[in-house]
Amino acid sequence: MHVLLFLDVSGGELLVILLFVLLFFGSKGVPEVARTMGRALRQFRDATAEVQREIEKGAGEVKKGFEEQRKTFRIEPPEHVTSQGSMAVPTSPAAEHPSASAPLAAPPEKPADSASNGG
Repeated sequence: MHVLLFLDVSGGELLVILLFVLLFFGSKGVPEVARTMGRALRQFRDATAEVQREIEKGAGEVKKGFEEQRKTFRIEPPEHVTSQGSMAVPTSPAAEHPSASAPLAAPPEKPADSASNGG
């Protein structure tokens, strides 16, 4: 029967690794090595959790800013589109404001008097 362990290490391989650690660090050094590895793993997990919190915080700020911008710049449908989505007949500006279609009149010119010219 094949038992899979962490990183696909079998029982015999794990025994060789533990024997190497015991020979290299001694019986008194093994608990210290285990403690150090545990602390390192905890610091790594804390660091990854902090990064994840920062990413979520940044994403929340971006989402909040987007929602504020969306409320500020509410897009209204054009006036010529009805609520059913069909196109309505656009009215001409002249029908709404008759003076809008009339050309601008030039100011009246003063008649040129020969007496006022001085000569």
